[in-house]
Formats: sequence, C-alpha cells, structure tokens
Amino acid sequence: MPEPPWVRFEGERFRDELTRYKMENHPFRTHPFFVALERGEVPKPVVRAWAKQFYPWLASVPTAMAERFTNCPPEPAYDPYRRLILDQLLEEAGDPKGTTTGHPELWLRFCEGLGVPRADVTGATHLPSTMVAIDDFLYTNRVHPFFVSAAGSSEPPNVELCTRLLPAFRAKYGVAEGPLEYYRLHAVADVEHSEWIGRIVAAFATSEPVRRQMWDQMLRGFSIHALLVDGVIAAEKWAPGNSK
Repeated sequence: MPEPPWVRFEGERFRDELTRYKMENHPFRTHPFFVALERGEVPKPVVRAWAKQFYPWLASVPTAMAERFTNCPPEPAYDPYRRLILDQLLEEAGDPKGTTTGHPELWLRFCEGLGVPRADVTGATHLPSTMVAIDDFLYTNRVHPFFVSAAGSSEPPNVELCTRLLPAFRAKYGVAEGPLEYYRLHAVADVEHSEWIGRIVAAFATSEPVRRQMWDQMLRGFSIHALLVDGVIAAEKWAPGNSK
C-alpha cells in the first residue's frame, strides 16, 4: 500500500496532489445536489431554500478571512502572504471605498433573481446544519495557522462549479444576467484566488505534521460544504432524482 500523500510529497508536489484530490472529490464536483442543479432537476423551491441557507455562510467568509489574516505573523517574511489574504478579504467583504461590491451583496442579488426577496434571505431562520457549518468554518480559521486553514479553501473546485452552474441558472432557472454577477465573478476571480492558496500551501508544506494538518483541513472543508447542502435537502424532504 503506498504511503499517504502527506508522507510522499512536499512543497509544490504536495500542493498539486492536494489540489488534484480536491478537484476530484469536493462536494462541488461529487454531491448529487450540484449534479442535479446543473441539469435543472432541483425544484425551484428547493433551490430557493438552499440559496437562503448559503447566504449566512457566505456572509461569514469575510470574518473567516479576517481570522486567517490575524493568524499570519507580522514579521516581514510573511508580508506576501498577509497581502494575499488581505486582498481576498477585501474582495469578499467589498472595497470600503465602494469600488467593488461584496460577495454577500452579490448573493442577495442572485437570490432576488431566483425570486426570493432579500428580506426573506436575511431574515431566514438558520438550519442547525447551517449554524454548525458556519461555526466550524470560523473556528478552523481562528485556531489554525493561516497556511493550514488556507489548505481547506474551496476556490479551485468553485471555479469549475460556477462555470457549470452559470448556463444552468440562465437556461433552466430563468435567472437574468444582472443577478448572475456572483457566478460570473467567481468563475474568473477564484482562478486567481486558487493560485494564491496554492502559493501559501506550497510554501509551508515543509513537514509531515503540517502536511497532514493541511490534508485533514481539506477533508473538513468537504464536510462543511456537504453539510450546508444536506441540511437543506433534509429540511425540504427532497431527494436527487425527484423533480417534484
């Protein structure tokens, strides 16, 4: 039996293996919900319920990035990584000068495009699964070194997911172009974010214990995203293959 990846590889080779595994096994690629969503097989009420539950998680991302930034040491050697994290934080939250729109606001506009008023989104009751996913996401970014939490990031598979779902929301769910800005942006912006995450992982994947932490953090990220979807499916009493 071959040794696990965190033993066999280090640096850039470990980064590449982590990314490969993430692309092939992340819920964005494998979960039946997203497969059905791409095909237009998820009923609109279920899509709307998912959109309302995804919003609070997305709204927590700037806070998680702030936690990650805080965990990046202040010494000059870490300056490049601090800048990468700060850049992503500002993009997620929105430029305070008003030159860019934060991603939570873009998601609210997407929800409106699905026919869900923003007040219904911001006022929605959080499912227990949503609360657990948010708590775990914030916790891992708060307690782990920035390079470990970065390894669990979902940017690489999110590029593929957004590319797949963009035409589906246009053609099969009737969402107009304006509200689809969230998906158009992430199909492009997360390519750059993926590169930044890769640089961080490769630079710090220098010891077996750290590489094992990174791998475990990736799997933890899988669980968070699966939980966000599974909670909605259970609450809506819908199963893949059931279009009603």
